[in-house]
Amino acid sequence: MLKLKKFILLSMLTSWSVSAAESTEKTAAAAERQIISRADTFTVNQGPAAQFSGNVNFSRFPVMPSTGDVAPAIVRFEAGAHSNWHSHPHGQYLIVIEGEGRTQQWGEPVQVIRTGDVVWCPPDVKHWHGAAEHSAMAHIAISPVPADNKAVSWLEPVELAKAEPPSAKAATAVVLTEKQLAILPIAAVNAIGDLANLKPALQQGLAAGLTVNEIKEVLSHQYAYVGFPRSLNGLASFKALLEERQKAGITDPMGAEATVLPKNTDYYQSGTATMQLLTQQSASRPLFDFAPVMDHALKAHLFGYLFSRDSLSYIDRELVTIATLAAVGNVNSQLQSHYKVAINIGLNQSQLFRVIEVLKQQVSAEMAANATSALEQLELKQPEASQ
Repeated sequence: MLKLKKFILLSMLTSWSVSAAESTEKTAAAAERQIISRADTFTVNQGPAAQFSGNVNFSRFPVMPSTGDVAPAIVRFEAGAHSNWHSHPHGQYLIVIEGEGRTQQWGEPVQVIRTGDVVWCPPDVKHWHGAAEHSAMAHIAISPVPADNKAVSWLEPVELAKAEPPSAKAATAVVLTEKQLAILPIAAVNAIGDLANLKPALQQGLAAGLTVNEIKEVLSHQYAYVGFPRSLNGLASFKALLEERQKAGITDPMGAEATVLPKNTDYYQSGTATMQLLTQQSASRPLFDFAPVMDHALKAHLFGYLFSRDSLSYIDRELVTIATLAAVGNVNSQLQSHYKVAINIGLNQSQLFRVIEVLKQQVSAEMAANATSALEQLELKQPEASQ
């Protein structure tokens, strides 16, 4: 951040030293449209040792035309926030200093802007700018000061086409595959720390088509329900198994990596939306008011970060959770909550009984009996039947 501030200060000083006549000549040649200069296109120069102490780098930003005073400001947008349409009689210079944002010129597509990018908005060009949907953004705005002090003309609100929220329920009837059912014994035996039986469950999962990254995600997802020790022990056992198989000449498919989201993604906000989507209820709870740390942990870590990782589907993650909670025992209220989520995302009661039957046959009859009792006590809204 310190380097970025030096970068900005030096760039302002060097850019504004250009004469007004030279600036006017350069901008006259440019088309009257927004120009985005990407951070990685700037030439980085070493600060002269005669003028600086220590390692100082600077880059010159594009010239901003001005014949008088300029008014700089820092503007911070929360995730999803943005300006109305507007224009500036003498143009405006934006320097993104944090996060990821969006900008659009009238009649042009929306463009993404990130930390270090510089945007020149020419005079009287209608545009808007703000944060990305799930990432806050801050920029320095610099505008020439006109004689009448009217540096901006505010116009109508922006009507963005709302992105379709991620659908929790599949468009077609859900069919549980053998690959998905192989998740259940892995999650159940790992939840109770039964490492002796975890190895054959992992082997069965690989044979059923689970990839290395999918199994790592299964074991990692469990930390939200049984803690880091269980997850870490399970991952260590899986790592040892893979090394053993490699020595035997077996190469297991890695599978796709989870999509990397922007560094400034607001996981609390996205997690709140995901929690509402899955539960079909408000994300507010009296218990969260009593213990705000749990509110943040559930929304930002579980429903925000973990559920954003697309190496497992929502249904896959609910299978992990149901098997984990069934194995732990004495958490039937939470188990029933996740039965309801499973129904919300497309499973039906007969499929849930099939899940329990897998646990009975491959893990524990006692565990399955309790899971059956918890399910039978619920009155569930049934989607269209599927197997």
